[in-house]
Amino acid sequence: MLKTVKHDNLMVVNLTENVSVSTKILKENHAALRSGFVGCPPNPRWNATKFCAWRTGRQWRTALAQGTMMVRAEDCMLVQASEKESCSDDELPGSSRTINFFQVSQQLPNLLQIA
Repeated sequence: MLKTVKHDNLMVVNLTENVSVSTKILKENHAALRSGFVGCPPNPRWNATKFCAWRTGRQWRTALAQGTMMVRAEDCMLVQASEKESCSDDELPGSSRTINFFQVSQQLPNLLQIA
């Protein structure tokens, strides 16, 4: 018998100008994901998949504030904080550098202003 290999199609989504994430969430739900990450309320007209994407963005923001997730300084990717611990310093150049969420959050209202 043949074994089916399933490839994960991860996409990079810009949550803000300074934060990106790699996810399998479909492109049509990326706006809801960003909305949840920046703290906007859910849209009552959204379907279930958009609401789940919004909730995921909200959970990522909470995890970032609690320190279970972090933003890697070298590529501004949102990753699990444990991912930094599992990689050696030789594998990731500059892995000792991280961005403090609370320093960035002071600048966040200026970045998110709607023109």
